[in-house]
Amino acid sequence: QLTSFLPPSSHPLPLACVPTCTHQSHTLQSCPSLPLCIPNLNSNRQIFRFNENSFPLCKAGGSSGLEERPPGVHGTPGSEENAAAEVLPSCPLPGTSGYVKLLEPCKSFPDWLHCSDRMSRPLLIYVPGMDCTAQGIRNQLPYLLAAGYDVRCIYIDSSDRSSWEKLTEKIIRLVKLVQTATGAARHVTLVGESFGGALALRLARKAPDVVSRLVLVNPATNFQKSSPLASFCARTGIIATLSRPLYKVAQDILLPLMVNRNRVIKASNEDMLSPVDYVPAACAAWRFSLLNDNYGLSDDDLRSIAMPTLLLSAAQDYVLSSVAEGGRLQKLLPNAKRVILPYSGHTVLLEDSINLASIMEENGFQQPKSALCCSNPLISFAQDSNFLKRKNTAVTDEVLDELGRLLEPWRVLTSPFVSGEENLPSPEIQLRQPLLFVGNHTMFGAYDTPLLLHELFIRGFRCRGLAHPGHWATVVGPIFEKYGHVKASKFAAYRLLKDGENILLFPGGAREVYKHKGEKYKLFWKPRTDFVRMASRFSAIIIPFAALGGDDAYQILWDANDLLRSPGGPLLQEIFKRLGISTDYIPPITSFPGTNIPSFLAVPSIERIYFHFAEPIDTSKFKSTLRDCDQWQALYLLVKERVQSSILHLKHIQENDLGRNLVQRLLQKALEVYPEFNRF
Repeated sequence: QLTSFLPPSSHPLPLACVPTCTHQSHTLQSCPSLPLCIPNLNSNRQIFRFNENSFPLCKAGGSSGLEERPPGVHGTPGSEENAAAEVLPSCPLPGTSGYVKLLEPCKSFPDWLHCSDRMSRPLLIYVPGMDCTAQGIRNQLPYLLAAGYDVRCIYIDSSDRSSWEKLTEKIIRLVKLVQTATGAARHVTLVGESFGGALALRLARKAPDVVSRLVLVNPATNFQKSSPLASFCARTGIIATLSRPLYKVAQDILLPLMVNRNRVIKASNEDMLSPVDYVPAACAAWRFSLLNDNYGLSDDDLRSIAMPTLLLSAAQDYVLSSVAEGGRLQKLLPNAKRVILPYSGHTVLLEDSINLASIMEENGFQQPKSALCCSNPLISFAQDSNFLKRKNTAVTDEVLDELGRLLEPWRVLTSPFVSGEENLPSPEIQLRQPLLFVGNHTMFGAYDTPLLLHELFIRGFRCRGLAHPGHWATVVGPIFEKYGHVKASKFAAYRLLKDGENILLFPGGAREVYKHKGEKYKLFWKPRTDFVRMASRFSAIIIPFAALGGDDAYQILWDANDLLRSPGGPLLQEIFKRLGISTDYIPPITSFPGTNIPSFLAVPSIERIYFHFAEPIDTSKFKSTLRDCDQWQALYLLVKERVQSSILHLKHIQENDLGRNLVQRLLQKALEVYPEFNRF
């Protein structure tokens, strides 16, 4: 029997998490991370008290809520015997049954307690990761409250050893109680992160009449493939055998992989407990074993989950293969849409730049017009949401994901720097207007163009490139076609824009690919306004961009002029004349990196790649005024001027970039993966 007390608090960042201490002998002075644990050794009972200096996460006032009682806890309301059922103790007695509880973390917001509509708001229930506390949602609470949600958090005690089936049964009972607390059932949006993503899917499948929407953040589904090393460790049982010091070392190694230090302000998370304190080794081993169990999540099971689902996949998740797994789930779940977060790590919701409420709204998951749940969640959702799955394109996400995996080593070496992202329109605008990305070509084209396609893809833009028809005379053509390129022609561009596709266009064409000496980053655009006129016809948005790094990667030994002046020049000129190709398109001969040895197959040095996106031009706003050639030309020159300005902007960045050197760049990459945390 346990007694606990919760004082009022006004902590600005509330969090209803209840950490667990596994040591009976701890006192206030000896427990390094849980100063609220005070065993009373002079009594037959242990009394756990919260004082004003208690750990701020637990004095947030959010620990009250519904819970599944462990066996043996009885008593009348308000009695000492029933205190454990009202407030969860910080340090459960060894051997007690695990707790599953639905917490209300927003009670520490002064305005929340006086909010007249709080019990009529739609519910948003956070299903946490491996820690099974609510620490992961703490930074998102103000945004979610402002968006109109009543936020609850699932807490699972570290001593709980329930199977997936038992766990879902316990949680569904709690959710139904709070959902119908005012009589009529309210909308329920489940937000599952990592371990919680796998649990949320099982909850949705078990209770489709309860769950209206799903938001899955880096879900730890398909664990054997998504994280094979962790899955293997779980199968061997080695985690449970680790001593506390060794387990802490393992956590210290893993934590930097989970948290992107550059995107999380340390000061705002100083009071977070270490995972070693609230997820003991035995608990971690059990939860990993659950992830290895695919119960309830076969492909057929997933196809039966019909509610609208938003998948958030972090591109820099070093714990799980989140982008690939998000793609798999998007294919299996009937009403799912994946959003890739290009800079985020595994713990997405802790990152300061992430606003979950805003991401949900941008993708059609805005607060329901009515808080009450419809008998058919799909009909209800369609009535008050603009959620739309991405339309089918000629190149599937699976193919573009494959391209990303192939490019990953090259991406690590070249570390693409992307600026001007604030100028990119919302990816959802492609449902209404096609996008035309217009920029400069660097030498040989292959150095940076595939990465440009990938960088746009992970930001939500699926682009089709216009490639020179000559590529199809070689083995390169079918490869280009597989990843979305088409033979460049006016008709091809017209057809793609008509179909609402996004296009990647290089007006300089082959002349910019085969530059001469002294022509680095020079534009060779023909004085034709065809692409501007065509874009205007389909009300496309033109996005000027610039690429830098590709021309620096090659050292020209002999350009077209040198080759034409050589003894074999007349023969070369005659060959190109018969082929009907200008001699300007003669490929230059470059040297091996760092030498003056000719390389007839161009071999680049490893230079950093830079991209910049300039202010877009919405041609729909010019359509009614573009009546003569002068106006077409003015718009054409505006696009060209923005590309040239972007090149100059990138040159300035390149000159001052300490990461331009390959060794420094790789060292910086290593430090990003293994940052030095004093405490987190």
